[in-house]
Amino acid sequence: MSTTTATMTEIAVHDATRIVAEGSVDLNSVGEVEARKIMSFEHKALGYRPPPGSLASEAQAAAAKHPQGGPSPPPVDILKKAALSDAARIENERGQPIPKSTVVDGIDLQKITEVEARKLMSEEHKALGYRPPPGSLAAEAQAAAAKHPNGESEQSIDPKVLQQAAVKDAARISAERRSRSNSPPQVDPSKVTEEEAKKLQSLETKLLDSTAGTVAAEAQSNLDTTNQD
Repeated sequence: MSTTTATMTEIAVHDATRIVAEGSVDLNSVGEVEARKIMSFEHKALGYRPPPGSLASEAQAAAAKHPQGGPSPPPVDILKKAALSDAARIENERGQPIPKSTVVDGIDLQKITEVEARKLMSEEHKALGYRPPPGSLAAEAQAAAAKHPNGESEQSIDPKVLQQAAVKDAARISAERRSRSNSPPQVDPSKVTEEEAKKLQSLETKLLDSTAGTVAAEAQSNLDTTNQD
């Protein structure tokens, strides 16, 4: 494949973030209840209080103007997706390593089990194309799980959450290795090979409920048209 697995992961995460942003929360419909939920989700994902300029901060400011919110407040799943997406943006802009022993993308490293840590390592390995290095979420998770192999909670982490966190962290690592720039690699959907299209679709399926409107979908459409000619 002409494009490395890690680079494809960067492209997929950037594209998924764009899709989520396009369906982002309308702050005019957010009341105090929704603002508190966004703050909670984003705080947990970051491991610290969301800073000024964050979605959580802006939601609280908007809710102060209309505490009851709009007639059709966003559902909880939309609030969560928007909060997690914004948390990923903030971490990317900070260029900081993922905090140790905290909640990252819905994963509490204080409670993760060895089985879950192995799943995380496997997913991040596949997303990078090489073993996740020290400082990666997978490496931190394994170190944390070794201290409490059975975990501190009976509730297991949703495999989808593990997949998403692994793919996002893989994209962060790839971006840091590629350059110190925050600009993601570009891709021309008309030049994507069948193998690359399948890889993109696999990655974006882990991040989104639907790949409609994604680079993967456009690339596959171009390939289908070419194959018909």
